[in-house]
Amino acid sequence: MPGKKITREKIIESLLSSAFDKSTGGTSLADIAGTLNIKKASLYNHFENRTEIISATLAYSRQYISKVTFAPPDTDSVAAKYSADTVLKGVVNRYFKIYEREPLFQIYIFLQSEKYFTYEAMVILNSEKEKMIAGTIKILQSLSAAGKIGAIAFGPAAVWFCNAVLQMLDSYLAERKETIRQNPESGAGSLFALPSDDRTITQVNTLIEKYIQALGSTPAPHESSSQPHE
Repeated sequence: MPGKKITREKIIESLLSSAFDKSTGGTSLADIAGTLNIKKASLYNHFENRTEIISATLAYSRQYISKVTFAPPDTDSVAAKYSADTVLKGVVNRYFKIYEREPLFQIYIFLQSEKYFTYEAMVILNSEKEKMIAGTIKILQSLSAAGKIGAIAFGPAAVWFCNAVLQMLDSYLAERKETIRQNPESGAGSLFALPSDDRTITQVNTLIEKYIQALGSTPAPHESSSQPHE
């Protein structure tokens, strides 16, 4: 009878899954093999050791997270059509929803648990933050050009905003992780199908409203009731 087909990517996904449940440091080769229902020795057909698996998982995470976008590509047209708070609410709410889905949820938890031990994890998270700041600057510039906010120092305003949003994202995903762990009946394939936590989303939206007020917003005439890029 032929052996079970195992790939490097499946091993990486197994590490992410185990790290989600018990942290990366608490994940052993036996845990990874157990998730795949194979013998631990079979892992050596693909990786020399646990360190190599973690390195491959970091590379996989870097490639996957690099595809995530924050600012819409058409910021000028979006800014012209919607009010400032509607634009930022749409962008940030979408960002939260992206990160609560598989596999980005596991990737984010993995990187957060590794950033104090592995320099590469910190570099990946910092790169994502810089991308978010750059996207926010682009959005603020478009809103200012459209007359939706006052003239501001875009860089500092974007840094403050992104720091606040990322803190809320960290808290949101940590709470959601605990909710998922307490509901194992959700089962494989629907592990992250539990409803979103609207309390945090409401807090984020309130933050955005106060932020826009501080920037000096002007209402958009005849604005559509729908949010952009949901």
